[in-house]
Amino acid sequence: MMKTRLFLTLAGLTVARLAPAALADDAPAPSGPLTLQAAVAAVLDRYPSIEAANAAIEAAQARTEQSQSVRLPQLGASAGYQFTSPRIFISFGPTSFYQNAEDSYDARLTLHQLVSDFGRTRAAIDAARAGERSAADTLEQTRQQLGYATIQDFYAVILLRQSVAVADEEIRALQEALRVAQNKFTNGTATKFDVLTTQVRLANAENNRTDTLAALHKQEALLRQLLGLEAATPLDLTGEFAAQPGLPDLSATLAGALQRRPEIRLAHDAEASAKLRLDAADAADRPTLAADVAGGLHDNTLPNLYDNKGYVAAGVSVSVPIFTGHRTEGERREARADLRAAQARVSEATRTITSDIETALADLAASQARLANADTLVAQAEEALALAQTRYENGVITNFELLDAQSAARAAELTRLQARYDCVLDRYALAKAAGRPPLE
Repeated sequence: MMKTRLFLTLAGLTVARLAPAALADDAPAPSGPLTLQAAVAAVLDRYPSIEAANAAIEAAQARTEQSQSVRLPQLGASAGYQFTSPRIFISFGPTSFYQNAEDSYDARLTLHQLVSDFGRTRAAIDAARAGERSAADTLEQTRQQLGYATIQDFYAVILLRQSVAVADEEIRALQEALRVAQNKFTNGTATKFDVLTTQVRLANAENNRTDTLAALHKQEALLRQLLGLEAATPLDLTGEFAAQPGLPDLSATLAGALQRRPEIRLAHDAEASAKLRLDAADAADRPTLAADVAGGLHDNTLPNLYDNKGYVAAGVSVSVPIFTGHRTEGERREARADLRAAQARVSEATRTITSDIETALADLAASQARLANADTLVAQAEEALALAQTRYENGVITNFELLDAQSAARAAELTRLQARYDCVLDRYALAKAAGRPPLE
């Protein structure tokens, strides 16, 4: 039963894993023992999802820069050539007066400056800056997910390694029990049933060790994937299950979570973006005031058609949308609907966070209670095993009863391991639910 719970825990841990967007580049193996802090730092330093989130921030900053460019002068250059035939002319006796040149050239510089669009550009810039905030919060969410996934994998590897050690101890004890049973059977003081029972227990213990070892290899592969290490790279981990007593206050923890959790921050970002899109939609039908200046050289002007002459032209223009085919009203409706959806997601995130905090606190309280009883359980099981061994040597109990005592002792040790693991992981689960960074 203990073993079933162990594998269910690790299976749930693996399924809940953040699916990576891409495989990490191969990284050099650690030169020494890898601590939990070093493992988390290594993952957050070079995991591809972090780079993708940083690139998304850079892209959001570039979109803000694009939005701001509308306010800056727009300078352009152009040149052209035109051939015209036939040429228009007026005849005065033997003389012809031409009104245009056959070959004409024009080279100019143009300057366009937005004077005012009455808030349209400002709304677009504000929306782009909201995108920057959302991208930054997405990066923080990615860091938290990866950090806590690393913590879970790190401790899962330690748990499974210690579980393998307990399985090895059980196998050694069963091998010794089998040797004693065979000697007694040879001497006629034990039955074949005692030998067969011990052999069955030994085979089951070896199968359980095989399953635990396979789970360990899978968990190590997951940790190597997070760290960006090559396949089969040895992992020299150092760490222990250091449980902290006590429970934090529910109200204070919940208040902090509603401020720090990336999910609620992203929901608020989406709400702010929807409001800004509504502002932009409201400003879509406002007029645009702009100034234009052009200057250059051209020919084809009277009276000397082929003389190059400089010129300057300047003007002010006003553009007023009158009818856009209900596009502006559609944009407003879309923005209002997006705002309602964003507000609903904020409410949903608040409920989810409240439930997460309550659940995490309940789990932590339960794991601390189990841990408080685990040491007593192990001591009692070891004492019972010592008594069983003495009684078996004196012929008071059967081999079957001795094997039961040995199994109970190993199960108690696994229970204590699981209790320590649960207590540590539940503490980190509460920290994650509260929105605190890993290892804060």
